[in-house]
Amino acid sequence: MLPAMRSAITMVLLVVLAWSAGMTQGWTAPEGPAVVRHQNRDFVRISTWAAANGFEVGWLKRDELLGLRKAGTQLTLRVDSREARLDGLQLWLLLPVIVLKGSPMISVLDTDTTLQPLLRRSDAQSRSKVRTICLDAGHGGKDPGHRSLGYNEKALTLLLTQELGKQLRRAGYSVTYTRRNDTYVDLPDRPALARQQGADLFISIHFNAAESSRSLAQGCEVYCLTPAGASSTNSQGEGADTGSYPGNRHNRVNIQLAFQMQQRLVRTLGVTDRGLRRARFVVLRDATMPAVLIEAGFLSHPTEGRKIVSAEYRRKIAIGITEAIKEFGKS
Repeated sequence: MLPAMRSAITMVLLVVLAWSAGMTQGWTAPEGPAVVRHQNRDFVRISTWAAANGFEVGWLKRDELLGLRKAGTQLTLRVDSREARLDGLQLWLLLPVIVLKGSPMISVLDTDTTLQPLLRRSDAQSRSKVRTICLDAGHGGKDPGHRSLGYNEKALTLLLTQELGKQLRRAGYSVTYTRRNDTYVDLPDRPALARQQGADLFISIHFNAAESSRSLAQGCEVYCLTPAGASSTNSQGEGADTGSYPGNRHNRVNIQLAFQMQQRLVRTLGVTDRGLRRARFVVLRDATMPAVLIEAGFLSHPTEGRKIVSAEYRRKIAIGITEAIKEFGKS
């Protein structure tokens, strides 16, 4: 069994055992204000937020791992970490969970732009009007992307978008592309093309690679645009003072689409869940419609890389993405 899979299974077992034993035993909500200002950020007591949203809350592992649950929904939060899980899926918060005067707290930025949209992801929205989808094959032309097993990323992203286009048309969607062959398209031109083509969704396709520990890194991850005033998942705190971009108009729907996409890909492919992440990639910043960027696997991994160069595996990826879009479009 892969180490990442063992870790995920261990986490699930820990959660199940803790909840089965009664996770709220010994939980006492500390006294103090519900919202406090800390390092120029507003944080809310998790017990207060949980009660307002109908959750039971308690320690799964004292002073380290919190569990929140209500009918049909389970959320885990790790103290001093941005790592969280919602209904078993890996989720990266914008700011770490902290403890102030004995009270676990989460940023208001995360309750407003991460948790609330995902807890209401079944709400009927304009997403029910999705008809045209623009597919963006990453890299191309003079930009080969990653290279592994004798393949350039640019060739494999193009093959995947071609297969995905077939699957989407069979499902009744109209499909457009930012490139149909091995040509170079400037990053700002890609979301601009989607806008010109009247796309309702923008899906950018990529494959990952790891420079170190090449035999270990694997799995899929899906990105949506970082909200204004927050740092991106992998920015080590940088960018927290960044303002808004056109793509931020769709923050709520972006994260709902990204969650649906990550959830479906993990289930369909049976791969390591690297989580829903935030970034300010140009293609996401400038998109005037809901947009996500998918890293569908690691070319550098000796096993996963061989799967990616297989047409049958790319067909499975395309099926997963198509199913996610269909589910996303349901009210």
